[in-house]
Amino acid sequence: MKMSVIRVEKSRNYSVISNVHLRDRELSLKAKGLLSLILSLPDNWQYSVNGLAAITKEGRTGIMSALRELERAGYLTRHQLRGTRGRMGPNEYVIRELPDLPQSGNPTAVNPTAVCPTAEYPTAENPTSEIRTQINKEERNTEETRKDQNKYRFDSFREAAQISAEEMRRERMEYRELILENIEYERLKKDKSLRREDLDEIVELLVDTVCSTKELVVIAGEKKPAEVVKSRFLKLNAEHIGYVLDCMRENTTKIRDIRQYLLTVLYNAPMTMNNYYTALVNHDMRGGET
Repeated sequence: MKMSVIRVEKSRNYSVISNVHLRDRELSLKAKGLLSLILSLPDNWQYSVNGLAAITKEGRTGIMSALRELERAGYLTRHQLRGTRGRMGPNEYVIRELPDLPQSGNPTAVNPTAVCPTAEYPTAENPTSEIRTQINKEERNTEETRKDQNKYRFDSFREAAQISAEEMRRERMEYRELILENIEYERLKKDKSLRREDLDEIVELLVDTVCSTKELVVIAGEKKPAEVVKSRFLKLNAEHIGYVLDCMRENTTKIRDIRQYLLTVLYNAPMTMNNYYTALVNHDMRGGET
């Protein structure tokens, strides 16, 4: 069976380069192609990563990836240049036809080609001047698009934050109205035996606890589910608040943490109020007998 014959038509515009990298099994096709392209360019070419990206389908990321592969294989050496006043300058890349292997001692430089990734795009003398113009235009458009996207995300975030804050304020107002109604606030504040400051402090504590986003609330040193505490606080009435205020008035010991004290008394009020007043009645009855 006859084998197919493939003939390659060659033009005068060709390059003479080494076959070493083409037959290097350690290099990917992308790295081989990039090195071949670099070695085929004219001597007056102003090398840059952007310029190489402009004449290929690879972007900057692909070009940099291939350069790193060539560096690992010894076809590329990177040097850190120094700018003015000793400051760190751009990196200079030296590309070689033959790899600079560790065991070879001093590197063998054959037609070294410097590639500076921070250089400008190819000059107008190169055939890619039109591509350079297009790339500049696309980069400007990309930058403008990025700024628009960032502004949109910021505006969206700010709008969402404003909506969330407004919802929280509305929710807090609704719960405040519900609590004031439950405890008959208007009636309690007219009671001369109750301190208005203490009453308002209890209202604020109830609103803060009910509107809290925490999952747990500490009551008497014990963590309790916030939903359980919220449910109990929303069931408190005027009698419970009166009982809490009486407890504060009758308490003779120094309260170190008034917030925790109130939370505990409010939470236990539905269970302890009756026993408290029953004990007071019994005490008064015994006092009357003596």
